[in-house]
Amino acid sequence: MSSSPDHGARDHAVWSASATARNWQCAGALALTMNTPEQRESIHAARGTATHQVAEKMLRGGPTPKLGDIEATKGHQIEVDEEILASAEMYVGYVIDTVRCSGAGTAPLLMIEQRFDLGPLGGPFEAGGTADAVIYDGYLKRLQVIDLKHGMGVVDVKGNPQLRTYALGALLANPGLAVDQVTVTIVQPRAPHRDGKIRSETFHVADLIDWTADLLVAMRRSKQAADEHAACGGNAVLLEAWAEKWLRPGKCKFCAAEGWCPKLRKKSLDVAGLWFDDMDRPKLNAPAEQSPEAVARDLAALDMLEDWIKARRAYAHALAEAGTPPPGYRLVDSYGHRKWGAPEAKIVADLKAVAGLDADDVYDRKLKTPAAIDKIVGKAGAEKLKSMWLKQITGRTLVKADATDRPDAPAMADRYFEATE
Repeated sequence: MSSSPDHGARDHAVWSASATARNWQCAGALALTMNTPEQRESIHAARGTATHQVAEKMLRGGPTPKLGDIEATKGHQIEVDEEILASAEMYVGYVIDTVRCSGAGTAPLLMIEQRFDLGPLGGPFEAGGTADAVIYDGYLKRLQVIDLKHGMGVVDVKGNPQLRTYALGALLANPGLAVDQVTVTIVQPRAPHRDGKIRSETFHVADLIDWTADLLVAMRRSKQAADEHAACGGNAVLLEAWAEKWLRPGKCKFCAAEGWCPKLRKKSLDVAGLWFDDMDRPKLNAPAEQSPEAVARDLAALDMLEDWIKARRAYAHALAEAGTPPPGYRLVDSYGHRKWGAPEAKIVADLKAVAGLDADDVYDRKLKTPAAIDKIVGKAGAEKLKSMWLKQITGRTLVKADATDRPDAPAMADRYFEATE
């Protein structure tokens, strides 16, 4: 079994295997992102990372992660919940079953979180990645690559450039293995798919070698786009022409440039123009636009527009966190749900003494939340409990300057010194 650092601590190659599908479609994406400062990890990405870390621990046979454990990622402390455990268990179960069914008398090889380098291909970028699980069946001369995806966005396995890159990397990382067949598998517990939550594609190793030529062509397209982007030298007219030539939106979901990509912005504003007049007022829909076909067309456009809006808001938030909020906006604290502010035993004793509650009142399977207790004791009783709970700051929200009476959130550096004084 191979070893590797935690997912949250890994660096990515310039051409990351996980971004192959995006770079394949949009040759200019790499030019926009290769020198972009790393953005704050989203909670969704962090939950995916935590799920991978839990699964890796399970496969390595260490202490089994359990509900309530904390997994540290780059930007978050993720509590292991039932959803994370269920995803990890489905993936681990499939990997273990695959190992058991491999070999036919010979011991199969299992490589966990195997790093690989595509440098031997002679491509124009540093390229590589990490395969979640690689299994070699010497009896069948078959190499299997299994990829865990915790997200809900459905991913197809057939012809998937990311998975083929992982397979190619696994071949390069294990040069002594005799391989005839390659099987790539996606395990996606939270995304229903017509082919099931676990789906595979098998092809001959010669097909993978042939595909490598296409991969190198895609890499060289991205290199040409990057060179031409650098040659623009910041000239707005040249950059506009460059964007029209090299940017192809469509695989934008995890692109670091999604919030400020000029081609995506133009495409999104063109879509928005379908519903607004020159005065930015909503157009009145004509009767012909009420047909199911028109609604279907608009829904497809709205999905793209909503994704761009979210990405644009996230980019604005990142600017504000970096100390340069857009004019007319500021950061304020956002608050989570109330939590009890003392150990459970003390809270239970105080609820019994102060509010006259018994165990059935304060417990479900676990201590009830402050909001649930409020419903039981009523408004007057809730007033007596204010000193028992606290409301923690969970992050910061970017709002219009006149949208709330909350005070400005202190700078992160100020908050750090507050906490250490």
